[in-house]
Amino acid sequence: MHDDLDLPDDGPRGTGHHRAYHALWHLQKIGVVDDLKTFTSSAWDDADQRIEAKAKRTRVAMIDTSVACKHPNLKDAIATDLAIDFFSHPLGVPLQPASDALKQLIQNGTRPLPDFLHSKARPFWTDFLEHLQKCRKAALNNERPRVRPATRSSFSAHGTAMAGLIGARPLAPDVVKIAKLRPFDVSTGGETDPVDPGLPVGFAYAGVDPFCEIVPISTNFDPEPEQLIIAMLHAVLIGAEVIVLARDFPAPKGLAHCVEPETAEAYSAALGVGLSEEEMANWDLLERIVKAVSLRVPIVCASGNGADDFLLYPASLAEPGNGIIAVGARTAAGQPASYTPKAAVTVYAPSGDGERLDAAMQRLDTVDAGYRAGDQSQCYVADLHNFGDDPVVDADRAARFPKSNEHTYSPQDLISTDVPGRAGYNSSPYTQVFTGQTMLDYRSAFCRFSGTSGAVAVTAGLISLGISAGRISTGRDGDGLAVKRILRGDSNLCHNPPAEPAVHWRHFPPKP
Repeated sequence: MHDDLDLPDDGPRGTGHHRAYHALWHLQKIGVVDDLKTFTSSAWDDADQRIEAKAKRTRVAMIDTSVACKHPNLKDAIATDLAIDFFSHPLGVPLQPASDALKQLIQNGTRPLPDFLHSKARPFWTDFLEHLQKCRKAALNNERPRVRPATRSSFSAHGTAMAGLIGARPLAPDVVKIAKLRPFDVSTGGETDPVDPGLPVGFAYAGVDPFCEIVPISTNFDPEPEQLIIAMLHAVLIGAEVIVLARDFPAPKGLAHCVEPETAEAYSAALGVGLSEEEMANWDLLERIVKAVSLRVPIVCASGNGADDFLLYPASLAEPGNGIIAVGARTAAGQPASYTPKAAVTVYAPSGDGERLDAAMQRLDTVDAGYRAGDQSQCYVADLHNFGDDPVVDADRAARFPKSNEHTYSPQDLISTDVPGRAGYNSSPYTQVFTGQTMLDYRSAFCRFSGTSGAVAVTAGLISLGISAGRISTGRDGDGLAVKRILRGDSNLCHNPPAEPAVHWRHFPPKP
């Protein structure tokens, strides 16, 4: 129940209002934070000690949209000197082509293809390094770039929320100043004198691993296989220790769920589109690369938000013999979110819930302002309730619902960082929220976030924290598979019971 989250009661409730809950409840659910009042965390303490001892920060490659890198909680978490954008160029446009970090990686274009990758990836690797070298030379010569990164706030809401859950840094109250208010005076039709907003507002938001560095690798919304191949190669090039894929690939194998064709012609017939042999070969190469990389570096994938009988691709590639991790969403009530796939996933992680009303499930928010019990069928309306509600004085109901069941709606969404201003999920009336060191609307810097994307971010952050704290390592052959086993704990289940195995810090072995 709500008491499990150790939250204060915010007073009387009315229709359309939920009891308050802590924005970082998921950190307690996965065992990273021991107490939501004091935010004591042995995991963070271990990671902090290693960083203080000059240990390298865990590098997380996030193949997603771009990120609002100047967000107060993210500006020290994003490695912009390694970030790259594939929206505007098939070989990518580095955000900082003249950076020393990029120079060390490309080694004047002579860096060989890693041995664990298929030889068919060599032409892509060579072209990519040569392109990066050209971008660097042009930047050093102060040449005006022909193509600029398509990293705009309009594209960045999803990536910003993902990055916040993974590795946002908390800020003290004196770091960001909140603008003084100018209330409107109805008697004069003008603004009154500025009103002091009171005590400074601290941006005390933290990701699961506030010590890592995140490298945004932004791609098109409907990318070709060549673009995704090079995006994966960039993750390999930068030495990523965790790879995040909270999206699906439009691969023919992922789209043709009901057939098992073997040729381009068969896939074309199944999908109703023309596919060339070359395109099919590139999709096959991408699959080989993803599987090969996953053996060394865990690849955390979203399972999907359609409550389907199948997983999204490449989450559907997750098998016992690779390090691909298909993540499902688990609500604060401890059950699968209404939208999470029915197919067995690798692990479940905290995320928000969703209303659903169909033959398979009836889960509605009974305290939403738009809910009317009279509009629903009486055959199930008595079974509907919200996680955290005060129990109804009904012995029969209490016996049937000691905590929650499939009819229980969980109102706790994840809270994460957002693109400040109009372009974010939590939109603001201000086009520019920041004016120098002052913020006009601090509320738009954060948003509610859910879906299996949110669960992926929480899982990736937990893996990253395990590396930061010295509990696990990645990069060597077999490490990706080992991390996957650790993440599942002691579970050897072929078919998962509801929302199990759930990710938790206790699964990570203590430091040697």
